Amino acid sequence: MKICITSGSKGGTGKTTFAEILAYVWKALGAPVALTKPFAKSVNNGMSVIDFPAFTLNDKRHLEALLRCNALVYVVDEDYQTLAAVELIHTLARKEVLGVVVNKIVRRPSKEFVKLYSKLGEVYIVRFDEEMAVHRAVGIPPYKIRSMATIDMAKAAVEIFREAGNIKTQKANGACAASCCHSAVKKSCY
Repeated sequence: MKICITSGSKGGTGKTTFAEILAYVWKALGAPVALTKPFAKSVNNGMSVIDFPAFTLNDKRHLEALLRCNALVYVVDEDYQTLAAVELIHTLARKEVLGVVVNKIVRRPSKEFVKLYSKLGEVYIVRFDEEMAVHRAVGIPPYKIRSMATIDMAKAAVEIFREAGNIKTQKANGACAASCCHSAVKKSCY
């Protein structure tokens, strides 16, 4: 199963940080997962978490690679540019959305953006934390940073792990009709 982490054409949303934490948490939960980039040769026949860079729809290689994914996780900011980029990818890809991670929330998340993003999938809120913001500059992996943002991302990773397991089980049992696999109606399918 290929799970792709993306935010469409918007860069700097924390995709790579979340992908690293997601892969670390999933390995701790016992899942044989590999963290890769879109065009890396994958040696893992199990689960792959593919960390996509920001790309435009003119970039056909990235778009084709995204369309080969089984499921998507959006890592987004609270702004209309990111929302538009993700909605466009969501419309084109028509893939199962395991979650929408709204990153770098300073106080409370905007109800407007939570409502808009919840149309795409389950929303997970990650609070802004200065320690997490500088982890690359000091060369420490994000899962080793002691911060609230790390905890929020790890919680989201566990919930997404559960969601991925539910989808995989449903598809294996043949119980996942096209309407039930869509994230907007997923709660009625369990």
